[in-house]
Amino acid sequence: MAGGRHLLRTDKEVQKFAYFRENLANYYKFNLKSTSIGIVALVIIPVSLMYVAYNTHTIDVISKRRTKPVQEDWSPR
Repeated sequence: MAGGRHLLRTDKEVQKFAYFRENLANYYKFNLKSTSIGIVALVIIPVSLMYVAYNTHTIDVISKRRTKPVQEDWSPR
């Protein structure tokens, strides 16, 4: 009784993906394409984000949008 029909069916594409992921070391190799993707992901994106953050850290956008001072809206709890 406990080993009857199962409602869960295995998907062949999911099984193929799981097999490929488990055996990725057999298929992956360093070449020009993988090295360029790694350099972009690990160097260029963080450096560009730091550059933008460093150049815009003095810009105060919130105070430019405020119409009246904070002290008028503030009330102690």
